[in-house]
Amino acid sequence: MPAALSAPTGQRYYTPWQITVAAILGGPLAGGYLASRDHAAFGAQGRARATLAVSALLLCGLLYVGHRLPPGATGTPIAVGVAFGYRWYARVSFDGEIARRGAAGWVAYSWWHAIGISLVVMAAMFLLIFVALLASGWQGLPSA
Repeated sequence: MPAALSAPTGQRYYTPWQITVAAILGGPLAGGYLASRDHAAFGAQGRARATLAVSALLLCGLLYVGHRLPPGATGTPIAVGVAFGYRWYARVSFDGEIARRGAAGWVAYSWWHAIGISLVVMAAMFLLIFVALLASGWQGLPSA
């Protein structure tokens, strides 16, 4: 089993709210990563891999939709929908398991940990976008 998908060594989990905030800050990849870590921690390796794959596909779909939006259109309703989607998924998938594990002494990761991962994912995505723009020959914003 790849090290990236193995269960964490501590008895910790991410809360549905942490997953939601990760999806807001770092997009589907951050929310999906935290959700996949919960699946792995709770012993569902297949679901962990599937969550990462679906999150990557969702990101690709959102990039396409965002590219097709008319100039001046806002993507805020789409972003809110994605955040609510991750919130719903996390509650359905993890609330029962978190209650059982919490009774056994498991604790949530700190908010600093969850937000830190989200910000790293966001920075990595900005870096990839910047590199892609440079590789495509982008000349910058037009001058006024």
